[in-house]
Amino acid sequence: MIGGSKSVYTLQVVFLAMASLLVACSKPKVTVQALQNWRIVVAKDAIPSEQYAAEEFQTLFEQATGTRLPIVHRAESASGNVFIGESLDMQKSDVGFSTKDFGEEELEIRLRPDNLAIAGGKPRGTLYGVYEFFERALGTRFLTKDHTYFPPGVAGRVLTCRNWHVKPVFLYRNVYFGEIRRNPKFATRLRVNTVTDSAKYGGRTSQQLINHSFFKLVPVSKYGKTHPEYYALVNGERKLQMWGGGPQLDVSNPEVVEVVTQAILEQIKEHPEWRNFSVSQNDNDQYCHCDSCEAINRREGTPMGAHLRFVNEVARRIAEKYPDKWIGTLAYWYTRKPPKHIKPAPNVQIQLADIECCRLHPIDDPTCPRNVPFRKELEAWSKIAKELYIWTYATDFRYYDLPIPNLKSIGPNIQFYVSHNVKGVFEQGNGNTLAGEMSDLRNYVIARCLWDPTLDSWQLSKEFCDLHYGKAAPIIWEYLNFEHDWVEKHGDHPTCFANPRMLGLNREFALKAFDYFKRALAAAENDTIRKRVEKISITAYRTMMEAGAEFVYRDGRLKREYPPGYENIVEEYIALAHKIGLTSPGESMTFAEFEKRLREEYIPGIPAIKVENAVWKLIAIPEKNGKVVVMEHKPDGRQLLQMLQTNFDYGALDEVPADVLDLSKIRFAYTGKVEGKALVLQLKLPDGSSIERRIWPSDEEPEKVMCKTVITHRGQKPRTYQFVVHPEFWTGTSSADWNVLSAYVYLNGHWERYNDSLRAASGPKAHLLDEAVGGGRHAYFNHEAGFGVLETYDPSKFERLRTWWIPDESLINLEILTKRVTLHRGESFSYTYAFEYLTEWPPREK
Repeated sequence: MIGGSKSVYTLQVVFLAMASLLVACSKPKVTVQALQNWRIVVAKDAIPSEQYAAEEFQTLFEQATGTRLPIVHRAESASGNVFIGESLDMQKSDVGFSTKDFGEEELEIRLRPDNLAIAGGKPRGTLYGVYEFFERALGTRFLTKDHTYFPPGVAGRVLTCRNWHVKPVFLYRNVYFGEIRRNPKFATRLRVNTVTDSAKYGGRTSQQLINHSFFKLVPVSKYGKTHPEYYALVNGERKLQMWGGGPQLDVSNPEVVEVVTQAILEQIKEHPEWRNFSVSQNDNDQYCHCDSCEAINRREGTPMGAHLRFVNEVARRIAEKYPDKWIGTLAYWYTRKPPKHIKPAPNVQIQLADIECCRLHPIDDPTCPRNVPFRKELEAWSKIAKELYIWTYATDFRYYDLPIPNLKSIGPNIQFYVSHNVKGVFEQGNGNTLAGEMSDLRNYVIARCLWDPTLDSWQLSKEFCDLHYGKAAPIIWEYLNFEHDWVEKHGDHPTCFANPRMLGLNREFALKAFDYFKRALAAAENDTIRKRVEKISITAYRTMMEAGAEFVYRDGRLKREYPPGYENIVEEYIALAHKIGLTSPGESMTFAEFEKRLREEYIPGIPAIKVENAVWKLIAIPEKNGKVVVMEHKPDGRQLLQMLQTNFDYGALDEVPADVLDLSKIRFAYTGKVEGKALVLQLKLPDGSSIERRIWPSDEEPEKVMCKTVITHRGQKPRTYQFVVHPEFWTGTSSADWNVLSAYVYLNGHWERYNDSLRAASGPKAHLLDEAVGGGRHAYFNHEAGFGVLETYDPSKFERLRTWWIPDESLINLEILTKRVTLHRGESFSYTYAFEYLTEWPPREK
């Protein structure tokens, strides 16, 4: 179900009652032409944002009508006044009212035949009231930073006298896109209250984003050496080095409570103007497994148990000194599920993150398997949290410029938040760049829906197209319908980390998308419209680059081949990206870095080596950590690694040092060759030591791929080595049902499934990975498609099994961690493992 929410009627009632009450006067009218003889009245001692509100009224009215109204500080007569902000003259007039009890963004507009008053709470109510008047009365639309739309013939409009009273539903409205973040004036016009501290623009809300904060509150640099017990116990160790900002805390340690409390008290002294302060996990799932934390979590049914108990205690101590301050914490990843018994303290805010959700369908769509769990958790949190906030995602972090089919779900989701008493929303987009896919349109739609949740995001999308793209608008609108319909039919509930396959993109889609934008450019009636269409056409270029290519192995290189007429697509994409100001193609890469990759890999192809027999085709890329990127089982035509359907950073078989936290930072350049039927990958380390990996299809057991690694130490000093065998397998399904895609270990002579309720690497049966390493076998099997992979290894050489199951991406890792060995000069350590293609479960004993 795409479209409206079941609770639309309720939402409309709520918004009418709380946010946009329209009080009709009798039926007097006034023409806009009559206003051209009026004066703008603003008190001489008005605050900066009210003075600016008067200037904005003057500017916008002149742009709309051609008439520039004078600004004065006193009303010269009883009529012909546009009162901006509360003043004595306004209160004495026939449109007078008091804003004494207004909230800081609450506003009222009163229009009579002889006067107009716009005033609101301090510091932003009056300024926002000006924009509200122009939108409601004059049909103005603030589309982009350099395009404000005024309907033709505004001066001839006849306005019905009335009152508008607006009290925003959301205290916190954060639209995290570059176009808004870099343009505070534009952000203010769209009433996004989280961008600027400037008093002229009314400053920002005192409510702060609830964000990852453990690394700031208990920095490892300060406490790590002297108090390792402050940090999470993970796999029996107090690990001080951890990705995602650093280690989590031992949240059951009473000393940590005191350290964090003191850190928050210092923050309050530094920022007394802030309403809330974050006490929240770092951005990883390596939470504490000490006995005390585990006991609480078992009782509460979630790792949020110990975490929320910890946050509540910090909040209690803060409330003793600062009863007006809030403590905020994320319900994110492993803390998303509410505890069974522990509830947030009265001064604790919850910011619930929906990172696992589908972007195509609304949260309340009962047929969307990714969204049903989140909906239940949001409903549960709304019943127990006094203040609930949402952290949602409005982009594709891997591909800012691929299609993001969320324009139909934005509005229904925001309406769902309102119906569950959410106080604020952080819509995280591509804030570190400009010109992502439809970024101007998405800015506009999200900002308007957050200000007025009764608006329809899909209709706002059409409005933007109609007003911004001139004669090309019908074609752009046709494309957006095509895009959403295509992903609905061919995609797989795309998340905010969607790859082309999850979106259902292929060469057919890429060619059709390009045709839409070619026609739109041809229809553009002038250079201004043409530039706007060019900016959004970046998505067609990126789609063709990523989904329109076919990979071929030729002349010792793995190359992308594009359809006829698109041979120069990469160069054209680079030129367009520079022209429109795309500074980042994804969250973790600058465009300069991406351009380097395009010129080194996409255009010429990347050096590769290949072996092939009747059963297997194996291709490796030596210079990228010796990754095996193709492991194709030819009889079934299955590519077991998903590399070629995304890019060279994901979905491969490689081996990585166990102490590397961020695998994307590995830059080992192997040399490669083919010896007989084996891929041979060799790496020389700076001290002369070497690593040699051999991968070959087995002749004796045709369904197997064999692997052997030899590490030889040649350094002067002894060195300790430990590696992770790291295969990222394609599962053939995005189902999160462990009865469909099952992962197994071999324990005590029989197979045990361990991925029940598994999230990435955490789940109720994940402990089996530690217990079963001696079994020498690790497997997955897709029971619907009837295939899988059995990984076998020598238990004497390995100490632990690991996994990483991401159903969204049809990916599962069957990782094995070697034993830690210390080698002296001239000593070697070797290990072997194999992958067997399965067509039945369980595998036959041999």
